[in-house]
Amino acid sequence: MVKKGVILCGGQGTRFLPATKALPKEMLPIVDTPVLQYIVDEMIDSGITDICIVISPGKEEIVRYFSPKGKLEKTLRKKGDDKGLSALKRINRGAKFIFAVQKLPKGMADALLKAREFVGDDAFVLSTGDDLVKAPVPVSKQLIDAYEKSGKNVLGGQTVPEDKIHMYGCAALGEELYGNGRAHLCTAIVEKPKKEEAPSLFAALGRYVLTSEIFDKISMIKPDKRGELQVTDALRLLADEGKLCTYDFEGYRYDMGNKAGAVQATISYALEHPDTAKETKEFLQGLKL
Repeated sequence: MVKKGVILCGGQGTRFLPATKALPKEMLPIVDTPVLQYIVDEMIDSGITDICIVISPGKEEIVRYFSPKGKLEKTLRKKGDDKGLSALKRINRGAKFIFAVQKLPKGMADALLKAREFVGDDAFVLSTGDDLVKAPVPVSKQLIDAYEKSGKNVLGGQTVPEDKIHMYGCAALGEELYGNGRAHLCTAIVEKPKKEEAPSLFAALGRYVLTSEIFDKISMIKPDKRGELQVTDALRLLADEGKLCTYDFEGYRYDMGNKAGAVQATISYALEHPDTAKETKEFLQGLKL
């Protein structure tokens, strides 16, 4: 069973300045909960018990957030603030956390290497820290099921509009696997292709289930023009050996790396939160668009 998860929280979040001058983009709130908390919840709800979060320098607030808050818990307990205590207990929910630091921005694959010792020989869920997916079944659970059924590394994603495919890693889809219409053999993967050169409209959207073999593949790839190591290049080597499949996951994905995605997520979650749903709905209905 897959019990480990890795979350990559690199980048400086410059598109969210000035807010990210003081707060990591992964910690920006959606209503009352940081983006990263939703991703952690997704993993825990998928059966993950051990999580490694890879951060860059300046993101120590992430470590503080997921560390025990004994003094605060004591204060809340003294005040009889059961709601506050419940919110704090939600943060970890019994999962174990470790943290690794990518000192220099050398790409997603280089960041993943920082979790190699944590992963060991186990399969693991890999998530980026700015892709939020709202789904009836947690997306990590969907991909774990695909891994267990296919026996292959899994690249999670969805079909995107033709004019957006140049923004993503794009997979070439082969034969369907185990008959549910969502899993396919991945025969190739191209990073950010021009729309006329894209092998499909299936885009990688920040969720994977990988075996420890990915680390050997990373050791075989070369830095790109920016001097960065990209996971896409390592995945391509797995695809060449028939060891990678795609999974078209169910759910709505919010790109928390851009402002529009963050606003959309906030509205969507506010419409479901018991403290904000009524007033948010009334506000939206009153807008003259």
